[in-house]
Amino acid sequence: MRILTVAAEVAPFAKTGGLADVAAALPKALAERGHEVALILPKYLMVDRGGFETEPIDLPLLFRIDDEERTGWIHRGKIPDTDIPVYFVVNDDFYNRNGLYQEGGKDYPDNLARFTFFCRSVLELLRSDEFPADVVHCHDWQTALIPIYLKTLERENPILSKIKTLFTVHNIAYQGVFPSDQLHITGLPGDVFTPEKIEFYGDINLLKGGLVYSDRVTTVSERYAKELLTSEFGHGLGPVVVSIQDRLVGILNGVDYETWDPETDKTLPANYSMENLSGKAVCKEALQKKFGLPTLPEVPILSTVCRFDRQKGVDLIGQVLDFLLLSEEIQFVALGSGDPEYERMFKELRDRFPQQVGVHVGQSEDLAHLIEAGSDIFLMPSRYEPCGLGQLYSLKYGTPPVVHHAGGLADTVRDYNDAQKDGYGFAFDRFEEKAFIRAIKRALFAYRDKTAWQAVQGRGMACDFSWDPSAQKYEKLYQDLVESRG
Repeated sequence: MRILTVAAEVAPFAKTGGLADVAAALPKALAERGHEVALILPKYLMVDRGGFETEPIDLPLLFRIDDEERTGWIHRGKIPDTDIPVYFVVNDDFYNRNGLYQEGGKDYPDNLARFTFFCRSVLELLRSDEFPADVVHCHDWQTALIPIYLKTLERENPILSKIKTLFTVHNIAYQGVFPSDQLHITGLPGDVFTPEKIEFYGDINLLKGGLVYSDRVTTVSERYAKELLTSEFGHGLGPVVVSIQDRLVGILNGVDYETWDPETDKTLPANYSMENLSGKAVCKEALQKKFGLPTLPEVPILSTVCRFDRQKGVDLIGQVLDFLLLSEEIQFVALGSGDPEYERMFKELRDRFPQQVGVHVGQSEDLAHLIEAGSDIFLMPSRYEPCGLGQLYSLKYGTPPVVHHAGGLADTVRDYNDAQKDGYGFAFDRFEEKAFIRAIKRALFAYRDKTAWQAVQGRGMACDFSWDPSAQKYEKLYQDLVESRG
């Protein structure tokens, strides 16, 4: 099969979160299973700054968007160390910016036009002979116009009408909602703006359109697929998800162990394995030096690597650290960016506890690897978590996670049970400060028992969350879609 992955971000070219990792890793797993795969994303400033080699292909772009002629090109490159083609949609007005979706915590006001241009460019690629796909795998609201276009404006096109779409929801809280008076930007006919289609309380809702118009829909863990049916986790779209649940399936994200493996990770100052953890101590010392913290080998380092927003529970982290930094001999490091309020919160903690807290506001792939390797306990108290990759990385790196028992965190982290000598993480059910503190204290208690701790680490490092089982499930969905064309 020929499968085109469409995403607004793909690692290592452009990344703000786990979507980028998934968008890169799944195609690699599918290519290993013998399929022809390609990817396409916008050519952001971040791509240029990364020094990735690309070349233009003979496919000029010209669209009228918001009463203005918009031009662009498509460039071609490869995922590093593979032969998998990656296409980049070029338009400097739209993508030559510091951020992908926002700056300073505020969305770009022309995001609808930006991703309309992107989606229309994807259709031009599909229309050409460059990569005639059987299935287009779209990720999140930024790509949702593609299935909508295919089922409306392009439904009579002899080439495009045969293409099947699979739409993956990584986080239903991000829906791509825009005022109704911007519908003309998309070029869609007015009859799509109804409660049964893309209208949502008087606004345009692109994610809703992706759910309604795609041939199949997936989300990133089995538990999250069930949670989306509820009012608590559906973020207003629960009834829509219920209406399409016969087309919905939850498939757990995997980990690209070629990139995330402490035995082979080239970004680390020392490698280590489940059988020999000595390199982890070297990484811990390097992490402490990186953040200017005292190099105390016995003091546990708690850490988090995440988007700084309410969903990730960073407010809860701030609340418990106020107590724990005074009452426990611990250190803490954080990496991420997002809501300015939470960026300030972490910086203020660092200023108040300079010998215990290190913070890096921004994105750094190498530092993320060092934190996973050098810290001792990974904090991931998300209010809800569709899948989560941080806990999977931390397990592989021998850094047991403390997680809120929700979504993919519940699917992947088995709670430690001292009596039964079982489990490889620490979970809490109620999203509240006391429950989180109890879970952290259980982790700290186990940490002080080196024999028990090494057993917890070993069980986590032995877990296999590789992509192949999930890729097989996606492969079956693609096959079903292709066969349904008749």
